[in-house]
Amino acid sequence: MVEGFSISEAMAAPVRVIRRHPVSVFVWGFVIMAFTLVMMSLVFGAMADIPLSADAEPSPELMGRIIAMQGVSMMLNIGQLALTVMVWAATMRATLRIGRPDRYFFLRAGMDELRLAVVGLALFVGAYIAVIVAVLAGTLISALIWQISQAAAVVAGLVLLLLLIAAVAVAMARLSMIAPATIILKRFAFIEGWTLGKGRTLPLVGLLVCTWLAYMLIYFVLAFAVIVVLFASGAIAYLQTVQEPATLGELFPSPPVMWGVAAGALLPGAFLYGSVITLLSAPFAAVCRALLDGASPRDAAATMG
Repeated sequence: MVEGFSISEAMAAPVRVIRRHPVSVFVWGFVIMAFTLVMMSLVFGAMADIPLSADAEPSPELMGRIIAMQGVSMMLNIGQLALTVMVWAATMRATLRIGRPDRYFFLRAGMDELRLAVVGLALFVGAYIAVIVAVLAGTLISALIWQISQAAAVVAGLVLLLLLIAAVAVAMARLSMIAPATIILKRFAFIEGWTLGKGRTLPLVGLLVCTWLAYMLIYFVLAFAVIVVLFASGAIAYLQTVQEPATLGELFPSPPVMWGVAAGALLPGAFLYGSVITLLSAPFAAVCRALLDGASPRDAAATMG
């Protein structure tokens, strides 16, 4: 087992996955985006007739449709989470097998995905409870200091907020090896993943920050591009000329236009979305493989391929 790893080599892992498996990356983004579009269309279709005027009341039929859609929406959300776990596992599987062809684009629905879902749920619930407890404790401390000095309470609140952010980053870094270790070892690897992070907290935090910065860069570039397209296409000007809508559905263009826009954005959007998921997952899978095998992330990926 090696003592450290290269952040630059780890950050190169998603680039290698995207370059060697572009079709798989597209499929990962496509299945989630397509499912999300279908889910949104069903929910929007059920709520399109909701009146927007203050004095209008929804009909009993509409209320019944909305209540029925709540159950359907819950099932769809579960399906979306299941797809997300499958894609998450696929990105790590592809990272560990760079260069190997896979007829199913590395997507599976088996014990690996079930274990990964349990790990993800456990980490999410644990982190949620820990953050809630920390926020309550910080609020109590700030309230006690407020009784003495309001200025000191504000300063203490800011310091506690920064400490909370730092603690969350450190915890995420230390826990980041559990999911890939679970995929690699094919068993729940809470202990092994936590042990791999021991003594490597700072490099893992650095890797976490690098992936986050890369994600934010993509996000802002994409948001800027969307704004430019909206202004250039006249969509913003069109929305400004629309009369005050009577229902929720009148806020949006006609269904053919909406489906046309969705279809036009689905192809490039699917590849971009798959690339982002790979960016957030592949570096940690490569590092975990390297730490378990005692090689660099590049060498570990080469031996798996």
